[in-house]
Amino acid sequence: MIKNKVLQILQKNMDIAVTGTDMAKSLGVSRNAVWKAVKSLCDDGYVIESTKKLGYVLRPNFVVLSAQEIKNFMQSDGDVFVFDEVSSTNDICKKMASDGIKHGSVVVSDRQTNGRGRRGREFYSPQSTGVYMSVALRLNIAPSDSALVITASAVAVLDAIESLTGKNAQIKWINDIFIDGKKCAGILTEGIFNLDGGDECIIVVGVGINVNTSDFPAQISNIATSIGNVSRNMLVAKITDNLVKITQNLENREFFNRYNEKCFVLNRKIKVIKGEETFCAIAKQVDNDGRLIVETYDGKTIKLYNEEVSTVVE
Repeated sequence: MIKNKVLQILQKNMDIAVTGTDMAKSLGVSRNAVWKAVKSLCDDGYVIESTKKLGYVLRPNFVVLSAQEIKNFMQSDGDVFVFDEVSSTNDICKKMASDGIKHGSVVVSDRQTNGRGRRGREFYSPQSTGVYMSVALRLNIAPSDSALVITASAVAVLDAIESLTGKNAQIKWINDIFIDGKKCAGILTEGIFNLDGGDECIIVVGVGINVNTSDFPAQISNIATSIGNVSRNMLVAKITDNLVKITQNLENREFFNRYNEKCFVLNRKIKVIKGEETFCAIAKQVDNDGRLIVETYDGKTIKLYNEEVSTVVE
């Protein structure tokens, strides 16, 4: 369909003008066909500015979330569910997963009223400026191996962000994504396990990404950032495909090479909050079970599982 092909061209050149003549040549259609496609996209809610000499410009803040468009970009065969507003995509996705949605299906919302991260913290989810999504993964793994999904998910999200933005992203153990020293994305994984002894379990991977968010609340304005102008539909599709692919062979643990390469706390002094105890240590590596290996100042080696850590500025 010409309209979808025109949209893909505009999204790949987000915020950059593309002439009708260039699009017509690349698609093998008339300029009038391109004009009709652009008009139809505007009728669908896309904001496309037209300049006589420069061409058409798609503005990223107004890219509409579309289940069909996400599906067109996806290579995996899960279903796509898009909502205008939900309390939490993870809550919706868990309910749908329990009711039988297929492996690799994704729930996306334009806004969350109760988005959350690790330890019950709120994830700021304003209208139309971020990606708020949850993917249902049906995996044949033991509950003890579900921790692998956490670290694998961080790699999947990081790789999607880097491939679409060209920026250098990093991982803060366990699964926050940073750009230029500030958090741009968080991940929350939740499991539904078969208590009757079956092999299959369901892992819901919730991802929140600041895409074009700029007006952050005061308490996070100095530590949060956005990834920049990318198509939210393309980003949802890329993350979903990455998650499906990387979790196909969790047992080989090959993704830990990428994880350790991108984990910026390694070889740095960190502060650890372990229960009611707080201490400083040097982060050494993330092992093949996702645990952070640290060395305390008195020479002890400790394995961290799910503790809170932060880098220490010297």
